Amino acid sequence: MRKLVILLTMVMAVASLNAQDRRRHERLSPEQFQAKQQEYLTKAAELTEQEAAAFFPLYFEMKDKQKAATDEAWKLFREAGKDNAKEGSYREVLDAFTDSQLTTARLEKTYLEQFRKILSDKKIYKIRQAEMGFRRDMVRDIWRPKPEGGGGNDRNRQHRRNIDNR
Repeated sequence: MRKLVILLTMVMAVASLNAQDRRRHERLSPEQFQAKQQEYLTKAAELTEQEAAAFFPLYFEMKDKQKAATDEAWKLFREAGKDNAKEGSYREVLDAFTDSQLTTARLEKTYLEQFRKILSDKKIYKIRQAEMGFRRDMVRDIWRPKPEGGGGNDRNRQHRRNIDNR
C-alpha cells in the first residue's frame, strides 16, 4: 500500500510538471495576442475608450502591412539557410531585408500622420515606449516559469523591471 501511495505521488508530480511546461509554451492566437497588446498599450499610454477605438484599427492595419513587407524577406532568409546557397542568393536576402526595413519605416511615417489626428504626440510616444515593454514582457512570460497557483505574476514582473532599471 505504501509503495502504491509513493508511486501515485510521483506520477502526479510528473504530470503536474508536464502540465506546467505545456502551459509555459502555449501559443496565443493572433486575436489573443492583439487583445493582450491592445490592453497593455491602452493602459501604458492612458488612452480613453474613444481614443483606443479610433487608434487600434489603424495601428493593427499598419502592423499587418509591416508584417507582409517582412514575410517575403524572412522566407528568403529561411531558404538561404537550408542549403549551401550561392553568393547571389545571400545578396538577394540582404537586399530583401533592407527593402523591408525601408518599407516598414515608410509605413510608420505614413501612419504617424494619421495617428496624430487621433492622439497627442505624447501618447504616441508612450505607445512606442510601451511596445518595447510589451515585447520584453511577452518574451519573459514565455521563457520564465509561472509561479505556483498563478498568483504574484504582476508583482514578479514589477520586481524584474525594478532590477532591470538599476
